[in-house]
Amino acid sequence: MNNICFEINNLDFSYGNNKKILKNISAEIKSRALISLIGPNGSGKSTLLRTLSGLQAYTGSVKLNNQEIKSLSRKNIGALIGVVPQNFRPAYPFSVWEVIAMGRLPHKNLFDRMKPEDENLIINAAKRLEIEHLLTRNIMSLSGGEAQRVLIACVLAQDPPVLLLDEPTSALDPNQAAKVFKLLRELVKLENKTVIVVVHDINTSLEFSDYYLALKSGELISQGEIKNLDLNILRNLYNANFEAYFNQRGDVMWRAFAE
Repeated sequence: MNNICFEINNLDFSYGNNKKILKNISAEIKSRALISLIGPNGSGKSTLLRTLSGLQAYTGSVKLNNQEIKSLSRKNIGALIGVVPQNFRPAYPFSVWEVIAMGRLPHKNLFDRMKPEDENLIINAAKRLEIEHLLTRNIMSLSGGEAQRVLIACVLAQDPPVLLLDEPTSALDPNQAAKVFKLLRELVKLENKTVIVVVHDINTSLEFSDYYLALKSGELISQGEIKNLDLNILRNLYNANFEAYFNQRGDVMWRAFAE
């Protein structure tokens, strides 16, 4: 079985004639792993995630399971990749059930009805995100954290082999954020998913991730196993000083501090 999910070679991306946002990125992203995209604000993390999802043009090569992303149809991509964007609110007052049900659309033809197995996936996704009590609510009436969990549930109902999430816990309290990352970990270990997450919290990466990609000013400056993320990499990445400490379980954590 191929252990490489994405193969990226000489990837560049620019908005119009403006400066490059992504610069000559080459990387191999392993299958059945949780990978964190880390780096300072404006480093290109969200842009790279959108490129991997097939949502924007690029130069170079981005292959998913040996197929160039730009050669795949939107329906094929929808069956293979689930995306949770950083900021999303529907323009129409859909119910939570309807939003989660949208995750089943890539697996259906235009006028197909929902089948019992589709409904089971929708209900199970809501339960896993602890939002089954919201299923009849208007999505536009929810808090930011509730809406964020609905979007994650939509991707679970979609049931793709690859999940791309852009700061999926930014609007969640610490308890809910921990539950979401625990769920993502389970998707990798128990369901063989490939999960790529944009994160700002380095310690979240350490606790839940297998690998990392570190971006700075649109360039990939470091990549590897999460256990190899060290003081020199962090200092170069964020232009800040860090100190190590241990959490209650004895895991190495990192704290940034001002000079």
